[in-house]
Amino acid sequence: MNSLTTNSPLVEHQKSESPLVKGIRILLALGTLTAFFTVSRASGQSPPVLGIELYAGVSIPGAVGTVYAIQITLDAAQSNGWTCQALVQLPATNYIWVDTSKSATAGQRFYRALLTATNMVSILPGTFTMGSPTNEALRHSDETQHLVTISRGFWMGKYLVSQGDYLSVAGSNPSYFNGVAPNGTNYGTDLTRPVEQVSWDDATNYCALRTQREQAGGLIPTNYVYRLPTESEWEYACRAGTVTAFYLGSSLHSGQANFNAKYEYDAAVGQINNPSGIYVAATTPVGRYAANAWGLYDMIGNVWEWCQDWYGPYPVGSVTDPQGPATGSARVIRCGSWFDGGQYCRSARRYAPTYTDYTFGFRVVLAPVQ
Repeated sequence: MNSLTTNSPLVEHQKSESPLVKGIRILLALGTLTAFFTVSRASGQSPPVLGIELYAGVSIPGAVGTVYAIQITLDAAQSNGWTCQALVQLPATNYIWVDTSKSATAGQRFYRALLTATNMVSILPGTFTMGSPTNEALRHSDETQHLVTISRGFWMGKYLVSQGDYLSVAGSNPSYFNGVAPNGTNYGTDLTRPVEQVSWDDATNYCALRTQREQAGGLIPTNYVYRLPTESEWEYACRAGTVTAFYLGSSLHSGQANFNAKYEYDAAVGQINNPSGIYVAATTPVGRYAANAWGLYDMIGNVWEWCQDWYGPYPVGSVTDPQGPATGSARVIRCGSWFDGGQYCRSARRYAPTYTDYTFGFRVVLAPVQ
């Protein structure tokens, strides 16, 4: 953890140095100050003018890909005075984050970086084709293909929300696959299984509680919230740049995900019966199967995932950041589950239940409030 105050005597004016020499000396001496040099010419006859802007920041020695909360305070002696300024996923070790919102000479500020959002993946903006082609076997009529642009990046849970995650935030664990189930089977206690038997309201309540806790702890910026993904965000993240029925390809076979593999699937032929296919008949710990190209696990099977949207017909034509219908009678879930055959786990498959089930779970998105 590193802290920096910009109230350093090294930034005092020294008449004997040129602006360029002074700027380089400050940059080398402080390490966590960044200098931006600009050259401008007032007229054709005047000499070039060198401008220097200094910005404070913090050096972060963490591993590539880890996510840190950049915290700021005006008084380091106040332990509860830290607020989250930004989230950063390290592109390199010993990364220097720079606060360009305010010049380093504007007053004393302290910075520190705390490891946070440890299981979140940064999803960049982009455009993709949502839905399924008409020749994808066993597709449904509500999967009409259309072009969708996701104009704003967001963070998405690398894993499904586990039983342990849910318990630590909501204070309860409603999961069927936890200890002795109503049918008398003892599934043991494994809090790394995904939470299930949660309603859409349960999922959104978890998001609100987690937002409140992490904002209060300075782990996320005050303008960020946890929420469910929109249906378009979910499919965009699930596909991870692919156009096939699954992010694994055009077919789904036994051992590739937690689904009822007695009923495999191929986009060209439909259902493939496989009497020897693996059927666990229960959830499995999150992250057991291969992730997609963007590092997201269990986007095929294990449990269905609640989305933010009401269920309804897709819009016609190209759209940007669709939010779904304004009202409806049921919310959308995606992904298929341990109970379902391969056709139900396709990237484009939609479902809108009006009940809660031991095949329903969720993952979260972290994004600025819109």
